[in-house]
Amino acid sequence: MRFTTRLIDQYLAAIGTNDRLEAARIEAIAADYDAHNPDSQLLAELEALNTPLAA
Repeated sequence: MRFTTRLIDQYLAAIGTNDRLEAARIEAIAADYDAHNPDSQLLAELEALNTPLAA
């Protein structure tokens, strides 16, 4: 499994259990990953996953 896929899975688990500390840790890792990979938008993808859907 790719690093980013595993990170997304961990993030979904963290927000599913309302573990804000773990979610923040993963967001920090994603921001660092994006800083070293200019074409990456991993942090934006994580934020989109955490956005509530409209009713």
